[in-house]
Amino acid sequence: MAYREAPVSTVPKLDRRKFINVVGAGSLVAAANAAPGLAAGLEMPPAPRLDPDAPLRIGMIGRTGHLGYVLNELDTVSKARIAAYAFEDGDWTFNSDGSSRADHIGTSYDMDRQREWVGGQAWSKSNPTHYETYQEMLEKEKLDLAVVCLPYARNALAICAAAEAGLDILSEKPVAVTRSDLNMVERTVRSTGVRLSAMFAMRYASPIYTVWRAVGQGKIGKPCLARAQKSYKWGDGRPWFYNDRAIYGSTILWVGIHAVDYLRWCTGLEVRRVSGFHSNLAHPESPDAQDNAVISLELENGATAAITMDYLRPETAPTHGDDRIRIAGSIGIVESLAEEGTVELVTREKKPHEIKLEKPELSLFADFVGELRGQRSSLIGPEEAVRVTRICIAATEAAENHETITV
Repeated sequence: MAYREAPVSTVPKLDRRKFINVVGAGSLVAAANAAPGLAAGLEMPPAPRLDPDAPLRIGMIGRTGHLGYVLNELDTVSKARIAAYAFEDGDWTFNSDGSSRADHIGTSYDMDRQREWVGGQAWSKSNPTHYETYQEMLEKEKLDLAVVCLPYARNALAICAAAEAGLDILSEKPVAVTRSDLNMVERTVRSTGVRLSAMFAMRYASPIYTVWRAVGQGKIGKPCLARAQKSYKWGDGRPWFYNDRAIYGSTILWVGIHAVDYLRWCTGLEVRRVSGFHSNLAHPESPDAQDNAVISLELENGATAAITMDYLRPETAPTHGDDRIRIAGSIGIVESLAEEGTVELVTREKKPHEIKLEKPELSLFADFVGELRGQRSSLIGPEEAVRVTRICIAATEAAENHETITV
């Protein structure tokens, strides 16, 4: 069934800043904290944060990661437009391409190259204003939503700046790569009352979504054991900052975070403790980017889980990624084979059989905007961007220090 926007008469017209002034940031934080962490958002759509009848003014920050989750879906969201685009972090030593900012300040930053790239995009018809840095964009523009896609360690700083400007935020994951930065993000988001979501797009893939539905419908009984996999091709090369662990973070944080998210979501069980191992064995040219990793998770109620991730998928493989999840329950097992695009179920009563694939009504971007407009609840709950990142930071520390860490 196609999703339809709620009639305008049923949703009050509210400017974002006016709404915060009326109800107060504290009320927004209380509402976010009341949302179930592993459920599909709230049972009822939350109060509107944005007027659904007004243009949605989006400020893009950076060009690293999955821009397409937003840029390719603009036409599916009523009145959404890119109002401004900022390419760099003015407080950083580097530009996103690895060049030194000191070499560009005030003289030679190649904005023409960025304008040419924007001009070649279908969404450029909105004529966005171009800014070298997001700091200048946030100071000068009146926006509703910030989309953050910077080299991974810089996402946290941009998230906080956007939050302090009163903007809701959709960020590439991870939203931070250190505990201190993640704590800063959490404090800032809570104190400003904005809504932060991360690009956990695997929840919107039909096989993963179908597994989530099957578990939620009780088809395997009580989840007892889960296993997930993320396997990627290395490709022709990885960005320059994969050679700098302080910027890259870890493969657990970049690749494994998807599997941590969808395993936690599909089982409906919170992670309690993590341990792990990781290394680089096949790509010595990028020693700070681990090409293999495994993490073990103790879930609530005594359930257990394991996740593997790698950059070892051969270039001859038919797809870039091979993403899987298997959940064994008290009365059955459900397994997603994303490469084959199938989901298999076996129970006490029925032999292994494929079950019909289901899919969400909307994409990640449209789903999030629908929540901001008070029309639906996003599949990604208010606290989950921070919670899932915290688990992955702990798993990275566990792998580095050969520990088991409570999260």
